[in-house]
Amino acid sequence: MSEPVFPALSDDCLARIAGDMDRQGFGVAVDCISVDHLASLRLFVERKVADAGGEYIALTGLDGVRDTLLGMLASSPEFMQAVRAIYRKGVGEPAPDKPFYQVLRCLSGRIGERYAYLFHYDSYVVTALVPIIMPSTGRAGDLIMFPNTRTIRKTYLRNLVDKVLLDNILTQMAPKRIATSRTRRPTLVRMRPGNVYFFWGYRSVHANEPCDHDQIRATALFHYVNPHAGSRIRRVTTREAPAA
Repeated sequence: MSEPVFPALSDDCLARIAGDMDRQGFGVAVDCISVDHLASLRLFVERKVADAGGEYIALTGLDGVRDTLLGMLASSPEFMQAVRAIYRKGVGEPAPDKPFYQVLRCLSGRIGERYAYLFHYDSYVVTALVPIIMPSTGRAGDLIMFPNTRTIRKTYLRNLVDKVLLDNILTQMAPKRIATSRTRRPTLVRMRPGNVYFFWGYRSVHANEPCDHDQIRATALFHYVNPHAGSRIRRVTTREAPAA
C-alpha cells in the first residue's frame, strides 16, 4: 500500500497549529510533503513558467493540476481532515463538507514584481499554503501579514466594505510603508518547501514581498470555506483578490 501524500496529523499537532495561527498569525506542518513529490511538482512548475516565457503564471482550480501532487492533495483524506480540524478548532463550529478553491501561483520575470505588496483579505476562512519553489538567494517573495485584524463578518456586505476600504491606492500605501520600514515590520513568514503553512486568510491582511526577476517563487494555495458563498450580492460583485 502506497504512502499517503499527506500524513495523518495528531490532534495535539492540529491544536498547536490552530493555536499558533491565533497567536502569531500562522501555523506550520513540518516536513509533510515528500522530496519526491516536491521534485515532480518543481519540474511541472518549471515547464509551465518556461512555456510562459519565464513570466508570471497562475492556474486556478483543479483541472490544470489534476495529475500533479496538487490534485492528489485536493482529494487526500488526511489533508482534508487536517484543514477541517483546524477550521473547527479556530471557528468553534462543525467543518462543512466543502471542496477547496485552489490556486497555483508562480512569480517570475518582470511581470511577477507587479504582484508584490498587494495587500488583501482572502474570501475563505482557512488558507493552506504549499511552497513549491522558494529562491535561496536575493529577494524570495516571502509572505508578509498583519494577522487576525478582523473577525468573520456576519454579512457579505460588511465583508465587501472591508475589502473596498483596503483595495485602493491610498489605503495600500500604509501597509506597504510599514512592510518596507526598518523600524516597524509586519509578520514575516520565510517558507520552506516540504512544509505546509496555515493561516486565517479571511481575517488577516497579507501579501508577498518582491521576487527577483531571474528567480521562480511558486506556491500552491488551498482555500477552505467562503462564509458568504450563498450571498446574492456576492454573485454580482465578487472579484478574487491576488493570492498569497
